[in-house]
Amino acid sequence: MANFPLITWEVPLPKFTASLSGGAAVDVEPVLGYGFGLDDKTSNIASADSIAGRVCSALQAVLGGFAPVATYQFTANTIPSTSPLLWTLATAYGGPLILDFGTDENAAVYGFDSFIISIGGGVTTTQTAFNPDGVWVPCGVAGDLRRTTAQRAAASSSEMSGLSTDVVNWGKVANLEFLSSIFPAANLTRWYASIEPYYTAAGREPLDPNNTLEGLLAAAATGVTFRLYRQPADTAGTTPTTYNEARMPLIAERSAVADYAQADDEPRLWSTSGMFFRGNT
Repeated sequence: MANFPLITWEVPLPKFTASLSGGAAVDVEPVLGYGFGLDDKTSNIASADSIAGRVCSALQAVLGGFAPVATYQFTANTIPSTSPLLWTLATAYGGPLILDFGTDENAAVYGFDSFIISIGGGVTTTQTAFNPDGVWVPCGVAGDLRRTTAQRAAASSSEMSGLSTDVVNWGKVANLEFLSSIFPAANLTRWYASIEPYYTAAGREPLDPNNTLEGLLAAAATGVTFRLYRQPADTAGTTPTTYNEARMPLIAERSAVADYAQADDEPRLWSTSGMFFRGNT
């Protein structure tokens, strides 16, 4: 399963329908969601604003009954890992639950590989086949987020005469540099992700359109705010529920995958050459 470092962003979620025990289908509108997020780092329960969390709350709102629970599946350490980042939906409705996403493309946003998902009645657990949209995980051996904070200041004109030492503080700017170890080429672009042996090396499904650096850069070009998670420093390897928010500057001038990654063992493995974000401290 995927491990840290992990970058996620908010994506529009297509509307779908849900029906119970052959009853009338009702519209479900999750609206927006992040590809990853946790409310509980012990049980890995999905946060309310994540894709998995949005599905749970939307189903509960229109169907009532037992509240579904979603959990993310991943490796919370620096052991070498491959894709995908999956999430699991646990339900306990009285009869079969049918989810209809309309198209396979819509279903893939949520991480499913078919636009019709049938979940049996009773206590049932269903796991996605793909990475959800709105996330990029290099899935390398290890990685980190290194943060450098620059302090900018401007002096008043009277200081030039030596009569004053007034300084006007213009605030802090945090530059976040994302560094990753070697990662499979299939997590670089959709082309690699759809071709053998690249998707085998990454442990992902060939039809999975998500979890690529290419997708992250496309999202950056729209001006989204990213959440950057890093590997916890504690020896227990607990999953962090905190992150840095940041955007990618100069994406228009430096937007190609090759600008951020370079071949280490071409064409199987690549590594990031330094990805810079600007965000909070």
